[in-house]
Amino acid sequence: MWGVASGLYIRGNDVTKLVSMAKLKCGRLCREIPDSCLQFWEGMGCTNEVLVSRMYRDLRLISIGDGSDEIMLSIICKYMGILPQK
Repeated sequence: MWGVASGLYIRGNDVTKLVSMAKLKCGRLCREIPDSCLQFWEGMGCTNEVLVSRMYRDLRLISIGDGSDEIMLSIICKYMGILPQK
């Protein structure tokens, strides 16, 4: 998806919706995968000796940095024309 977005951007197209969709998906996956690993490691996964606990903390920032999931959803809805009007 990033390759498509960069190609469109180079051609002068507005890729805001496409990039917002990609960031939303990546952010959600970056939360889901370490969470599943943490479930596997059980209580040991919450200790500092296991890399999974650090990944869980660090990858959480992808969803927060440059706009939360809610911001990405509002941008996508705005570009799709389905954002509720005031």
